Amino acid sequence: MFPLKSSPWRSHRHLIALGIASLVLYAALTALSRQFNWGEGYADRPILAYLGIYAVLFVCYAFACKIVLQKPDSASSLWLIVVLGLLFRAVILPANQIQEDDVYRYLWDGKVFAHGINPYKYAPQETNNYLQFKIKDPEAFMARYTQQERSELELLNSLKWENEAALKTLERVNHPDIPTIYPPMAQFIFRAVATLKPDSILALRLAFLIFDLAALFFIVKILGALGKNPNLCLIYFWSPLVIKETYNSTHMDILGIAFLCAAIHFLILHRHFLANLLLAFSFLVKLYPVILLPFFLQRAALKNLINGKPVWTTPLRLVVMFGAVVALCYLPFINTGLKTFEGLKTFSTYWQSNDSLFSLLVYFFSDVLRLKEVSQTFFSNDLPTFASKITVAALLSGTIAYLLFRRSFLQKPRELLIFYFFILMGLVFLLSPVQNPWYLGWVVPFMCLFPWRSWILLTGLVGLYYLDFYFDYQDIPQYSRWIPWVEYTPFYIYFAYELWKSRANEKEESATVQSKA
Repeated sequence: MFPLKSSPWRSHRHLIALGIASLVLYAALTALSRQFNWGEGYADRPILAYLGIYAVLFVCYAFACKIVLQKPDSASSLWLIVVLGLLFRAVILPANQIQEDDVYRYLWDGKVFAHGINPYKYAPQETNNYLQFKIKDPEAFMARYTQQERSELELLNSLKWENEAALKTLERVNHPDIPTIYPPMAQFIFRAVATLKPDSILALRLAFLIFDLAALFFIVKILGALGKNPNLCLIYFWSPLVIKETYNSTHMDILGIAFLCAAIHFLILHRHFLANLLLAFSFLVKLYPVILLPFFLQRAALKNLINGKPVWTTPLRLVVMFGAVVALCYLPFINTGLKTFEGLKTFSTYWQSNDSLFSLLVYFFSDVLRLKEVSQTFFSNDLPTFASKITVAALLSGTIAYLLFRRSFLQKPRELLIFYFFILMGLVFLLSPVQNPWYLGWVVPFMCLFPWRSWILLTGLVGLYYLDFYFDYQDIPQYSRWIPWVEYTPFYIYFAYELWKSRANEKEESATVQSKA
């Protein structure tokens, strides 16, 4: 028997203690969630208690991140991280939704699609109002819908009344007047879950667990391929943001995150067809990973250059393949024409929530330049917002162009390339008019490779987003406008400091190298 001082568990005692504390806190979160019942007792919901638990969870997580950043890697540490991360998820799996209801749209979309009906075709409200419209104004009803559409609405109405769970699913869909916004790959996964177990939040969470574990697997593989400590996967796998938003809020972003992690893994292995295919799948879950496509193509061009082949042959094939995959996945839904994109258009036109830089841009264009509102356009319902979106698009396009041509092909090692991805995905979040906490989950895997403390801090600060609900329920909405300032100001200050420190270290290292030469 080994003496206690050489026991691997003794060397991990601090990590174990933090893991056990976190496990207790997740159990407390699950117990607290019983007081969050849909449609009931909004003013009495313990949102402040939830935020307190989340804050302590984040503190435990931050100390755990510090430990793995300071200790060398070991197999026992990695297994400890994985086992405890799985226990966190197991404890929170049965919890009630805390202030989020997007999951009901997923369940409804999956059930509609599983019964052979295009989920983009009807807004849920049409099903809810079906009988009333039919009885109240039969002539208008007959004029509005074809025979096939009436049959489909009849089927959807019958699905609504299948059982109590089915009734709850449809009644709880948010924004029921808007058709679904979720792209085809998400719809295929919703359908698969609905086929196995309709109207089940638990079934959807278990499906998300498969993708979550896939993301973890590829993060560990990428860390290993780049010669980094695999235990840095803790930054992802213990993240309270990822765990809460995936297994309590039940947001579907984990699907695209898993595909993106897999795509990057195969990219650095120069398996370009598979990498671009997986990037297309990630795009088909949530559209903005497409901004990374130019770099995927550039990497393929580099391989051709090294092998003495025509530079653009492989990238051209990959573009065609990417477009073909997207077209094929949209093909089952395109019978509704432009209505397939109606929900997405509404989202991109009107949604603005919890934003930081975007709200400053709107303020600049509206108050500083004194621009007047104009009639609604496809992109925006007023000129300041439209100008802000154009500015965001220009900033992202400019950043992509700068990073693509900043250095020659041969001067882009794998780690630098992934750092570019980190920059772009971070910018997408920071410049977005909608900065929901779960959107930040797309950046968390990159933090495992580039553990900037400011970004880790942001995963804790964005939890304050839920204060907006508290102020609304207590009828003091005037305080809500200050929430983004509290969320993002510490992050931007710390991020600026880290940038300055990073530049200073680079100059110092460069001076040292030159002095030795």
